[in-house]
Amino acid sequence: MSACLRIRERRGAALLVVLLWLPILLAGAALILDGGQLLLARHRLQASVDLAALAAVQSLDWDRLAEGEVTIIEDEAEEMARQYLSDNLVAMTGRGFEEFRVWVINANPEDPKVHPVTGEGVYHPTVVLRCQLRGPSSWFGAWKEAPVLEAEADASLRPRGED
Repeated sequence: MSACLRIRERRGAALLVVLLWLPILLAGAALILDGGQLLLARHRLQASVDLAALAAVQSLDWDRLAEGEVTIIEDEAEEMARQYLSDNLVAMTGRGFEEFRVWVINANPEDPKVHPVTGEGVYHPTVVLRCQLRGPSSWFGAWKEAPVLEAEADASLRPRGED
């Protein structure tokens, strides 16, 4: 009879262990989901900024190009970048950007400029974008406000064969 009593006493121990660890497991799962959502939002923001930079760098001044000078039209490039970024962010994340900045650098090898973000030399016409987006809100409440995500991208017009 004493063996039966010991088995009955042990049966409740497993339930107690599960009940004690369940909140910790749920909190861990919520943090993993929050981190995954944050990484996904950051990836989508970077992809949108990359696409916008590639679209903006194609805003060429065709009249000057016919004369042999490669130049990007600043207003057109900024509008193109803004439109592509807005459309892609809404499609991918369901919301628009918080802040957006475009630099159009019409540089050439004879007249190099300085990259506004990295500080390196720029030797070809380049478009640089920087964008901020409010990240997803937390499922677990790990942060009071959704974090701000930031992405940068640039695209240059270079002659073939140059890296």
